[in-house]
Amino acid sequence: MSLVTGSEADGGVAWSDLEQHRDQLVDRSLRDLFAADPERGERLAVGVGDLWVDYSKQPVTDETISLLIDLAAQRDVPGFIGRMLSGERVNTTEDRPALHTALRAPAGTAVMVDGTDVAPVVRETLGRMADVAKRLRSGRLQGATGRPISALVSLGIGGSHLGPAMATAALAHLAHPELDIRFASNLDGAEIERALDGLDPATTLILVCSKTFTTAETMVAAETARAWLVDGVGDDVSTHMAAATAATDLATGFGISPELTFQVPDWVGGRFSLPSAIGLSVMASVGPDAFTEMLAGMGMVDDHVASSTPDSNGPMLLGLLDVWHRSFLGASSLAVVPYSSQLGGFPPWLQQVSMESLGKRTGADGSLVAGQTGPVVWGAAGTDGQHAFFQMLHQGTDVVPCDLIGFAQPVADPRLAHHDALMANLFAQTEALAFGLTADEAAATGVPPDLVAHRTFPGDRPSTTILAPELTPSVLGQLVALYEHRTVVAGAIWGINPFDQWGVELGKSLSVRIAAELDGDEGRLTHDSSTNSLIRRYLKLRGRSA
Repeated sequence: MSLVTGSEADGGVAWSDLEQHRDQLVDRSLRDLFAADPERGERLAVGVGDLWVDYSKQPVTDETISLLIDLAAQRDVPGFIGRMLSGERVNTTEDRPALHTALRAPAGTAVMVDGTDVAPVVRETLGRMADVAKRLRSGRLQGATGRPISALVSLGIGGSHLGPAMATAALAHLAHPELDIRFASNLDGAEIERALDGLDPATTLILVCSKTFTTAETMVAAETARAWLVDGVGDDVSTHMAAATAATDLATGFGISPELTFQVPDWVGGRFSLPSAIGLSVMASVGPDAFTEMLAGMGMVDDHVASSTPDSNGPMLLGLLDVWHRSFLGASSLAVVPYSSQLGGFPPWLQQVSMESLGKRTGADGSLVAGQTGPVVWGAAGTDGQHAFFQMLHQGTDVVPCDLIGFAQPVADPRLAHHDALMANLFAQTEALAFGLTADEAAATGVPPDLVAHRTFPGDRPSTTILAPELTPSVLGQLVALYEHRTVVAGAIWGINPFDQWGVELGKSLSVRIAAELDGDEGRLTHDSSTNSLIRRYLKLRGRSA
């Protein structure tokens, strides 16, 4: 089923109502909205599992939310979510389901794909992953020389890297102290060198994460890692290489044994693949029990999005707010600031989930969308972000919606001197963004008249605060699933397919041709004058000629 795109011109009554409502709301500040509604801070918030999602500092009223929910109903977003969860082929351009939620379904739950229950295969893969993880953590997994494996290097890029790297860092406080987990993703050779530096091939396992087992960046790194292993332990490196892939036959052809090959279903998109075999590095680091807790947290949000009414459905409301900002208020980006240094990898992970899903100009039916789609997603951990880009958030000419994520209990709090101060910064930033500081208020604090304009803050900078008890595996899983479903909701509203990524292909295919030219396998350069000139200059700097 194709979803409607565009505005009233496409028959969108709810869209037109929202445009009129926006024009009526434009002069109402957040100061006014809070003054008129003393209960706003508690009322415009929703619980999602262990997460408290406060969206009261967003430029919305009850009428805004009601109209957005009408829009979701008109665009059949609940139906789209239901079809995704039931295994229908909602990824229409690739003719496959988008059933990442099956990876975290509770044991005993049937998950149907094309009439077949895939749950047993999912459980079998998780069981094999758990066995290898336990053997790694206990020192029982041995390499070619009989020594225990004590390091795992995960090779992947995009969804095969960002999720596992983010989750491993986020749960570092639960990591096995004697197991060294490292990652390499970039095609730059310096990265794989760094990942292998100081390791012993005899005690290292290389995990190749690639759904297709053809991803150029990953396979070049895999070849380099295999050569490094051969130099260290000899030609038989089968006990030193593992794979997470949908192309198990290619992994076998690469020399990886079936016992260390873990299948990633083709109905799981790469950016949604953290709970699949792609997450083996996470499981090895924190253990199978903690990994299972993370899956359960994801499943908790899956149940929430499937069963909650729209007005209490956290992912639904956040996705609708994203549409409100992008399509009606003109915001072109979203800043995400977790007040946890261990969640520093969360914004990069979300960049792919959101921008690869929503960075589309073509609707699911092949027509061009009528308006703007996905925002640019960026951010960094607080309080570092405050000293990098918050100046623009507070006083810049663009209004940038923000998400701030915090935890009641710290991972660590030496001298009990850190965490309250950290969270005080989070709460203060949301207040300052929303309400600012008027010229009169600045002057009343003693600011000299010639500096009042510089010390005035306009306010009305929207933010959502997500507060959780602590950074546990379950809470991390809940955060991941919250943002996944939020992204799907926005895609359904805009009528785009949030599960494909054709935009990454053109540059990759051109790079193959250029790589052959750099190798001297091609004749005359036939690109545009700029590209030809750059290639010639590069070859000259390398001491070669085109």
